[in-house]
This record gives sequence, C-alpha cells and structure tokens, in this order.
Amino acid sequence: MKELKLRYLLLGALMDSIGMSFVWPLTTVYMHNILGHSLTIVGIVLMLNSVASIIGSFVAGQLFDKYDGYYLLLGGIVFTALSMFVLVFSNDWPVYPIMLVMIGLGTGWIMAFVNALGTTVHSRDGRFVFNMLYFVQNLGVMVGTAIVGIMFKDNVAPLFAVSTALYVLFFVVAVTNYHVKRELPKRQNQMDQNAQAASKTEKLPRINALVMYTLFISLFLIWIFYQQWNSNISVYMLSLHIPLKDYSFLWTVNGFFILIVQAFLSWKGGKMFKDPFHQVYFGMLFLIASYVILVFATQYIAFVFAMIILTIGEAITFPQIPAIANLLSPYSMKGRYQGLASSFPSAGRALGPLVGSLIIDTFSFVSLFVVAAVIIALILFVNIAVIERSKHELTEYN
Repeated sequence: MKELKLRYLLLGALMDSIGMSFVWPLTTVYMHNILGHSLTIVGIVLMLNSVASIIGSFVAGQLFDKYDGYYLLLGGIVFTALSMFVLVFSNDWPVYPIMLVMIGLGTGWIMAFVNALGTTVHSRDGRFVFNMLYFVQNLGVMVGTAIVGIMFKDNVAPLFAVSTALYVLFFVVAVTNYHVKRELPKRQNQMDQNAQAASKTEKLPRINALVMYTLFISLFLIWIFYQQWNSNISVYMLSLHIPLKDYSFLWTVNGFFILIVQAFLSWKGGKMFKDPFHQVYFGMLFLIASYVILVFATQYIAFVFAMIILTIGEAITFPQIPAIANLLSPYSMKGRYQGLASSFPSAGRALGPLVGSLIIDTFSFVSLFVVAAVIIALILFVNIAVIERSKHELTEYN
C-alpha cells in the first residue's frame, strides 16, 4: 500500500486545530461571564483539560507502536466529535466542564496520532513534514479564534455545532486516506530491516534518550512561561491601561508571523540550518529576547515587538523538536516519542498559569519576566552542553 499523502495529513491536522482552538478563548469568557463561575474555577477546569490532553497524548503514543493506528485515530475522532456534539444541546454546569475534560483527552489523543503518522511520511524530509504540521496547526488556531470572535455572543451551541461538523469531515478524510501500511523508509539497508523485523524489544540508545528527554523537559519549562501570554500578561497590560482589544490583536500578530516564519522555513530552512540542533538554539535566543523586552515594556508597541520576537522564536524552535524525536527514535518507538513530544508541552500549559500567578503574587510581573528570561537562558546553556557533547554519538533512524 502507498504511504499516507502529506496533504491529507495536513488537511486533517488543520480541521482538528480549528475545532480544538474554540475551547481556550471561549471557556474563560463563557464560564466566568455567562455561567458565573470564578476565574479560579475556570483555571482549574482548563488545567484538567490540559491534564486530560497529556494523558491522551501519552497513551496514544504508546498504542501507536503496538496496534493499528488507523482505527485508534478514527476512535479518537469519533470520541471528540461526540463530546463536542453533547455541548451543542447541553452546555450548562457541570456538563460543560466534564465535556471539556473529555475533549482534552480526545484532542491530545488525536494530536499524538497525527504527529506519529507524520513519521510515516518518508517521501519528504522529516523536518519539512513537522514544519508543515506546525504551520497548518497554527493556521487552524488563527481561523478558529477568528470564528469564535465572529460567532460567539452568549450561546456556545453554534460554535460546538461547527466544531462537530469539522470533526465529521476529519473522520471522512481519515477513513478515505489514512489506512496505509507503515513501512520502513527505503533508504534503510536490508540489515536494518531484518533487525527491526526480528526484534520486538528494540532498545533506544541511551545517548538518544538523553538528548530527547533534554529537549522534552526544555519544551515543558518553556511552555510554562509561554503560557503567561495566554493568562497573566493580559492582566499586566490592563494594569498599564492598555485595552483588552489591543491584547487580543497580539494573537493576530502571533498567527501572522508564525505563518510567515513557517513558510520561510519550509522554503529555505534546510539550507539555513544544516544541523537541526542549531535551529533549536537559534530559536531559543529569540524566546529569551522576548522576555527581556517585557521587563522594560510599558507602552503597547513594546508588547507588539515582544510578541513578534516570541513568535519567531517559537516558530523556529517548537516544530523542530518532534522532528528531532522522529530522527532519533527507532521505527518501533516513534509513536511513543511523538506522544511525549505532545505531552510535555501540554504539562507546561497546564502548570503555566499557576506558576506565573505564584511568582507575581510573591514578587511582581517584572520578576516573572526576569525569571522567564533567566530560566530559558539556562535551558539553552544546558541544551548546548548536553547535545554538543553527545550528538556525534547519536544513532539516526530516519
């Protein structure tokens, strides 16, 4: 059977991204303003949504390596669509938060399978595949957030009807295009193929594991501070008398520059960064710079500039890590490590608002930005120290 065509994988990822992007911008406003619950309760519900996503990603990654990912992915799409469909007709308390947790489980499951399926596309370079996945996922967030802004008044039912329809379409695309046989890339020699076939307990080289877990933990820590943009920075900007609509516009800037950077990397990235690890280091420098700018930001233009720098950093760094995980993980373990590449960022997103609030309450907003810059600088130093010493001993599988 032919391998999965990248365009169909990207189409599915786009529909999933649009559907899941309804949840975060909608939940805070709906639960606080319409259902009348405190921001603390909203934060707990969103944290449970993230925890469920972590569980879904981790379990899906484990199962992908052992069973037929086609049917497991279809099951995840159906589960998510049904959870969305329930909210069309029943979206009061406590049904709304319960279904939100179910949606987190389903979307985490789907994301891990989409990334794992990306490792089976051997006709294109792995870095290109994961750059394009990141590109369409962020395009989906842009489209989904815009739909929320246009459609949401005080009733969430129409939005979840649209989301359900998107997952139904995703199911159709998956049924008709995703049932392909997983095969080793042709460039692996016959000896590798025989070894892969003979061993069901293939071991990951320790040096590969060290590098991958260094990158995964880095993702986790970076996302703790990245999540401040989704939570605490809006409060800080309001305290500086910058209106909420101006804060919302920052996410339009974010989406626009992600599309530009990803388009550029898909075109020239392979020529600019021969070494994938150098691309990660370079992106981290931009992430550090964005928080340094925030330390001194008092005018709106500084926040716009910080967002542009942040966006360049994330677009360079984030898609590269699952691509490296694909490169360093054996064929029989790719699902597991793509699941981890999805789980660690979800854990950072879950803890981010709480960690940020604790630092702000104990010290100040400026202290939060200083801590973020220092921690990411330390992450960069550790990555360079670990990876540059180890990368010549790495075993590459794809």
